[in-house]
Amino acid sequence: MERQGEVRRFIESVVDKVLEAFAIEDTAGPAAEELVDQLAALERLKSAAAARQARLAVALDTRTREAEAARGVPAVRRGRGVAGQVALARRESPFRGRQHLGLAKVLTSSTAWPSTPP
Repeated sequence: MERQGEVRRFIESVVDKVLEAFAIEDTAGPAAEELVDQLAALERLKSAAAARQARLAVALDTRTREAEAARGVPAVRRGRGVAGQVALARRESPFRGRQHLGLAKVLTSSTAWPSTPP
């Protein structure tokens, strides 16, 4: 569990540094190539964050369902509320939380991606 705390603190420190960098409004000075490079770097950051969010959402769903099963919650009722937690964490609507969780399940499923092209 301590390792997870270290990961969270690291992510928070990276976010703080990124926000500090965003506070520097120097869009007039850099050459066009530098602006393109910054856009590309931000896209990589955004993609990495989205991938991590998907894995975390699926892990939250799995752990919640396991805990509810251990408590004897009927299978049909397990996992209710997880999408709402995802939505709250992402500061989005419950509808968007359901969409994000559903997509995360598909994207992280090993059956979603064939191992060989058709």
